[in-house]
Amino acid sequence: MAKLRLTPTDYVAALGMFVYAASVAATPIILIEIAGELRFNLAEGGGIEAVRTTILLGILVASGAAARRFGLRPTLGLGGIVLGVGLAIYAIAPSYAVILAAIVLVGLGSGVLEALLNPLVQHAHPEDSARYLNVVNAFFSAGVLASVLLVGDLLTRGVSWRVLVGAIGVIAFATGLLFLVLRHEKGTTEQLTQSGGVWDDSRRIAREGDFWLFAVAMFCAGGAEGAFTFWSASYIQLHFDTLARAGAIGTALFAGGMVVGRFASGRFVRQEGVRRLIIGSALVGIIASTAAWAVESVVAFYLVVFAAGLTIACFWPSIQSYAASVMDVDATTLFILLSCFGIPGFGLTSWIMGLIAEGYGLRGSLLVIPGLLAVLVIVMVSSRLKPLQRANAELK
Repeated sequence: MAKLRLTPTDYVAALGMFVYAASVAATPIILIEIAGELRFNLAEGGGIEAVRTTILLGILVASGAAARRFGLRPTLGLGGIVLGVGLAIYAIAPSYAVILAAIVLVGLGSGVLEALLNPLVQHAHPEDSARYLNVVNAFFSAGVLASVLLVGDLLTRGVSWRVLVGAIGVIAFATGLLFLVLRHEKGTTEQLTQSGGVWDDSRRIAREGDFWLFAVAMFCAGGAEGAFTFWSASYIQLHFDTLARAGAIGTALFAGGMVVGRFASGRFVRQEGVRRLIIGSALVGIIASTAAWAVESVVAFYLVVFAAGLTIACFWPSIQSYAASVMDVDATTLFILLSCFGIPGFGLTSWIMGLIAEGYGLRGSLLVIPGLLAVLVIVMVSSRLKPLQRANAELK
């Protein structure tokens, strides 16, 4: 297997993934500190994430249009700078209203990164994109892991939440500048500007039946990842009657499994094996997530949640890469549209599990995860059968 040859753009994209994840994961960790200092309730605290997610989803398609007009790297540079400025305002905010205003900028900047980082890697390595996408996306999981461990520890040691948010903002701003510095590196700007309009491409992609299969797969992948990311800590504390630190360890182990899984996928999986990787990982994930429901000791749950991270790790980047390899459409627009399904999957699954937990307990809600993965297996198998069935029909 050919050795990975990472370019300067790949390294900056990895840094962008890291700082994007840190900006997402930091608020839940520091929320109690912020609420106490600025005197707002937890419902208003939840509003911070709601605003960020709404703005992020709104900016996704617009990011594709901007990249087509100005190029991927310049648009990503602007996104990193906007994210950095938003986090800087967040860090000095004197009131809840100012935090909400800052979160609008954070959502705009992080939306650009979410939309365009993976297309940038795809265009740079079109023949072997799954390996590179998994490696770069490993740094998203690394950002979550670092936030859970480092931010939580520094808060415990008395470091102000304002310093921590400001530090993430500085890194985001620097990442944006690095993308601008690299804007003249040989890349894909010409290809993007010469292709058709983003709305025309979106309509053409939406008419493809295979797109909707991959959209469902992305929803399930985002849902499985969001379920463990959001609920692992709470489940450990409630089901095993442990302290908050034990819950944080569980979330960190899941993120650690994601890091290892993505690096391993990038190192060992060829492009032609991506579909098998997704299906095989989902099958093992069904076993791991069912075991999470069944085990009765915190140590066993730790092992299971790490294994779940290993299996779920490849889904997001690999589904996007596989879709781009079998659909003759603009990859940037395709990636953005697929993210429009993955992100709601991440959030809605966590909410649905909360609703189930109200009636049947949090343990019962864990069974949502193997259900999602079973659907993912069916969809990915169908993605190969559908073209074969069309070919057979033509022969008849």
